[in-house]
Amino acid sequence: MENMSIRRALESDISDIVEIENCSFEVPWPDFLFKAHLSNPGFLVYEEDKVLGYAIVASSEDKRTAHLQSIAVHRDHRRQGIASKLLEWCIDLVRLYGFNRMTLEVREKNVSAQLFYSNNGFVVEGKVDGYYLDDNAIVMGKDI
Repeated sequence: MENMSIRRALESDISDIVEIENCSFEVPWPDFLFKAHLSNPGFLVYEEDKVLGYAIVASSEDKRTAHLQSIAVHRDHRRQGIASKLLEWCIDLVRLYGFNRMTLEVREKNVSAQLFYSNNGFVVEGKVDGYYLDDNAIVMGKDI
């Protein structure tokens, strides 16, 4: 991890991000959605000679709550603390912008992701039936 950096995503990162997305989610985002987020200062990548993970955090309508839209780490590099580092950077970034809360949705079936978020201080705040094409969403939040 000595050559590690977390930085804003660049267009040249999109192919690595799509590869991570495809190996992480049953219904992956297409590349054009990532390209649409390139102007977002909350689109971050974790890099060690190549992109190993990414996160996207954005503003919600109330301008006080940040919304974690997506976070993923390449399957060959999971359980090494990369997602935790990305989440920590997202929280630090949105605090700088004056946000005091972060929310997210996670698949009801994805118990390991729910545990990850719980271990990082998020609590279950609700459920949205049919949020995903094939699953419900658990809504989680955290004061930051």
